[in-house]
Amino acid sequence: MLYALPVYSLSSFSATYSLFTKTDLGYVKFGVSKYELILANNVYVFNNNASTDMLWRTIYDFSVNQTSIGLIDDGDLISNYYKIIEKEGESYSDSYEINIYPEERYVTLNNEIRWEANSSNLVDILSIYLRISEDIQKDLNNKVFTYQLVDKKGINQREFTIEGVEILSINNNELETIRIVCPELGLIFNVSKEHNFMPVNIEKTNGKTQYRLRLKDFNQKS
Repeated sequence: MLYALPVYSLSSFSATYSLFTKTDLGYVKFGVSKYELILANNVYVFNNNASTDMLWRTIYDFSVNQTSIGLIDDGDLISNYYKIIEKEGESYSDSYEINIYPEERYVTLNNEIRWEANSSNLVDILSIYLRISEDIQKDLNNKVFTYQLVDKKGINQREFTIEGVEILSINNNELETIRIVCPELGLIFNVSKEHNFMPVNIEKTNGKTQYRLRLKDFNQKS
């Protein structure tokens, strides 16, 4: 690892990403995704709101709203709640909420289904980016980070592997990033020291569809 880091400190921020899909002609921009982290009184609220651009909505009208809520306890991020609402046009394509009880080691889906966990190291599919940002800075020598990842399918152990340093062009600037992969999720993303080790590039494969989020702007809040 090439970085010398201060003690980790999670801080509020907002970030906007251009949303692309891969076609036979390459990646085509079709929307925007906005992330915001709010910290107050040892509580975090992390939101993502994505939607298609106006010009695309007659062809593909898509939106997703995600929220992750939890605690910051002695510098550790603890996920407690996750919710997603995903729509195609006026129809809901996905909608559920998850409550996470790390100390009791169980999770509920829509307050109806309960899953037992074999670890308290539970994280939802949105706050995973915050946890990895935190853990990379705490342990520079670690190459594999393992979590009990929670979504509507249940609790599954997932490994996130650091592949190394990758130079990316972000907003016409060459940026040194750390490339992280999770093959089980079809997920690749790059984090940057200049952006508090939050993603500047996210690539996700869902079936035959490939998406890319590329950072447009990032605002750190005091």
